[in-house]
Amino acid sequence: MADLVLDYALLHDLAGSMRSLRAQIETDVNTVSGRSVVGSGGEVGSVAVGDGTLFAALSAFYSACHKPFKDSMDKLKELGDLLDSVAKAFFDVDADFAGKVNTGRLQAQIGQWEAKKLAWEHYQETKDKVITYQYYDENGVLQTATIPLWGPDRPPPEDPGVMPTSLTGGPGESTTTNAAEVNDQGLIISETSTTTTPNGLTYTETTSYTYVDRDNDGDPDVVDYTTTITHSDGTTEEIVKRTNPDDSYVVTSTTGEGTTTTSVTPAANGGYQSVTVDTEGETTTVTVAVNQDGTGTKTEVGPNGTDVYTGTPAIGQWTLQSHTDPEPDYSQYPIGV
Repeated sequence: MADLVLDYALLHDLAGSMRSLRAQIETDVNTVSGRSVVGSGGEVGSVAVGDGTLFAALSAFYSACHKPFKDSMDKLKELGDLLDSVAKAFFDVDADFAGKVNTGRLQAQIGQWEAKKLAWEHYQETKDKVITYQYYDENGVLQTATIPLWGPDRPPPEDPGVMPTSLTGGPGESTTTNAAEVNDQGLIISETSTTTTPNGLTYTETTSYTYVDRDNDGDPDVVDYTTTITHSDGTTEEIVKRTNPDDSYVVTSTTGEGTTTTSVTPAANGGYQSVTVDTEGETTTVTVAVNQDGTGTKTEVGPNGTDVYTGTPAIGQWTLQSHTDPEPDYSQYPIGV
């Protein structure tokens, strides 16, 4: 199956054109209400037409045309809104992905910078040092000589400069800029990613990270975060992840519609169970059991019934094996005869 390619910038422009067209003709359509006859200067009476019969015919024509034109205006608005919502939904997905790619690239650049920094610091500490050795010359006299640690055959490392804290790139004609604050361990502790398009779409994510090094080996074992998203349609969302001492964690997503909460409990061999309660109060439970050979079973129980999958959890590859519809809700039916 071919991949779906969608030009969300073009859709956004098309939606804008529809809204512009609607605005241009809206005044005329609203003016032509009832049986009004309109001229270039606005509504006119029978005197301007000059013939009562003709005026009546024009009035009937305008009256008959008003509703179809009004309906077309409503449909034009609905279509424009639909195209724009699709454009913004696809743009948001692309922007989110581009921001995460840039985060990975920026973290890699910081790692490279740290390696260069260590090499540069070593050079600064040893650039004036020499190796002293002794030897006997051709006359049998003991001589002392030195060899510099750095020289033409061993050029010094490159000065790394300042730590990289920003990166720009993006999908297509979009521009994604990531700006980060980094701690003394080279870990990103806060970051803002902004993606824009030439025609005015904007998506922004701001994330603050917290790290926990449980075994004190210098590497974080737990990464929690708080992310605030401003979508291209202007709505906002806050996503928070918090990890418990037993490695279970809770992720909440809060929007204008309410809060969705997902609680995840780890299981053997990398399995887990997640329980999600959405803004409507409906619960979906996903249980992933992983076997020793890496295969596994995923069972998803939710408002639409129960789905059972088998596959390879490590790569997220699942095949649906069965579906069971939910039990009917008999609570609204009377009990008894």
